Amino acid sequence: MRYCLKCLEPLANNESQWHVACAKKFFNIPEPPKVELSENLVDALAFKGSLQGVNVTGVQRKLSLGQDTTDQKRLTLVDYPAGYILKVQSPDYNQLPEFESIAMHLAEKGQIRCVEHGLLRSEEGSLAYITKRLDRRYHRGEVEKLYMEDFCQLSGRLTEDKYRGSYEQCAKVVENYSDRSLLDLATLFYLILFSFVIGNSDMHLKNFSLYSPDSKKIVLAPAYDMLPVSLIVEDEDEMALTLLGKRSKLKGSDFIELASRFSLSPKVAPRLIKRLLSLEETFTQYIGRSFLEEEQKGAMVGLIRERLKRLTS
Repeated sequence: MRYCLKCLEPLANNESQWHVACAKKFFNIPEPPKVELSENLVDALAFKGSLQGVNVTGVQRKLSLGQDTTDQKRLTLVDYPAGYILKVQSPDYNQLPEFESIAMHLAEKGQIRCVEHGLLRSEEGSLAYITKRLDRRYHRGEVEKLYMEDFCQLSGRLTEDKYRGSYEQCAKVVENYSDRSLLDLATLFYLILFSFVIGNSDMHLKNFSLYSPDSKKIVLAPAYDMLPVSLIVEDEDEMALTLLGKRSKLKGSDFIELASRFSLSPKVAPRLIKRLLSLEETFTQYIGRSFLEEEQKGAMVGLIRERLKRLTS
């Protein structure tokens, strides 16, 4: 069975990589544009990233892309932030684009609102993760910059301090700045809970943001930069920030207490934990459909099962 690089649903015989409907929604054309990713070009634009304080050159190399104004069937590199961000393969860590793709799909299966995303196969044959920018709106060739600030900025912290903080402090940011704080607090809690389940130990202050999609209200931005880091980098920490003063050895009762500190209804945390527990089979199914290698699929399924089991304690 062949699956769409955008939605992970089965492809028709006459469809190659994306469903026509998926390509039209994402790119406004019937098939995904072509993108050239020669190794020399990518290396010249390598991005220095870090995962949970482990600094590694080229962890996630990001390119800013826009659709060619003369040929919409091709994506071109641009100097100014354009409509898309492309994350390419890393020479140091295997299958980062594939890992991010499936993490985002699982978030969506868990009813988490996510930034639009997909995978692209380059002309050289490698897969890259593509996402739309949240802080830009495009209409009739005009670019409008939207308000968007991450929790590092909203907390008055420098980028290098993105791991210094707690999830309880993140709740304070939402309380202080969101125009729908009650709903966003529940969403924030669920993002933290889901991140624990998939081994996303890199949800630091820059991976949460508030934005204004309609220039009227400031709200929590859709999920982005979700990655099961625990499967990629060996680290004792299970979370990027502290939760009840700790980053590891977490269990269900810790998240019940966190929800209480978020001033959520006592029913919220048990309901969301129950939702994730009910999705174990669905998660396993979609990991099986993913473009990860078989060994990585097994490791991700095993990690999720172990984390879900801990939520029952």
